[in-house]
Amino acid sequence: MIKTIRTPVGEFKLLVDSYQLDLLRDVRRVFVFTSMVAEVAEDTFADLGAGTGPLTVVAAHAGAERVVAVEKNPKRARLLEKNLRKYVPHDVEWEVVVGDAREVDVNADVIACEMIDTLLLEEEFVPVVNAVLERYEPIIVPQEVWIGANPIRRPPRMPRYRSGLPEDIEPLEVIRTDKPIPKKFEYETPEPGYAFFTWVEYEGTIAGGSDVFCPVLELPTPGNVLIGVRGAGLPSLRSYAPEHQDHT
Repeated sequence: MIKTIRTPVGEFKLLVDSYQLDLLRDVRRVFVFTSMVAEVAEDTFADLGAGTGPLTVVAAHAGAERVVAVEKNPKRARLLEKNLRKYVPHDVEWEVVVGDAREVDVNADVIACEMIDTLLLEEEFVPVVNAVLERYEPIIVPQEVWIGANPIRRPPRMPRYRSGLPEDIEPLEVIRTDKPIPKKFEYETPEPGYAFFTWVEYEGTIAGGSDVFCPVLELPTPGNVLIGVRGAGLPSLRSYAPEHQDHT
């Protein structure tokens, strides 16, 4: 399959599989990430979880002198290699590494990682970013990930996902990628249910809340506090009421 993407540095017809085709249909996601990469790409650029290579191709045309694309799916990596062979300029060095982004040691000036999902629960974004920051001090794209939540009147009995972001979202946290990201999180949830949102943005354009990228997560929150572990999935979530001790 071939998917045409439009980016700040040009239009590219990429070989893709069905999974990547769905992701690249999210126009806002493509715009936000390719714009962020085009703005900061320089020297050595690495894409961790590169898929079929849209960000790697953009970096190669935006000023990077060497690009490294890490993808653990061997079949997808073959498509990735074909795309880079076709689109990376001749004066830019490139390399495809088939492996787990958490384990591949890549020293780059700029690193991109799109493995982001709602509340950073299911994907490997946090362990990948933290593994990089243990060894190096690159610019990481995205530099910020936003978390927000709005109360809902009739919460579902079980967690459920849906698409669509409201105009007004109550921010809970801005996660920066210039320092290690805490694995555990804790949010106050005084209402019986909440819709949780996760997004990245570039110059006013928001990516998130779609069917394929950070869909809205609706949760029952019978307790006053919601805790979870990033990268550990929905089973790590727990809503509880803290015990208050009287020390008087």
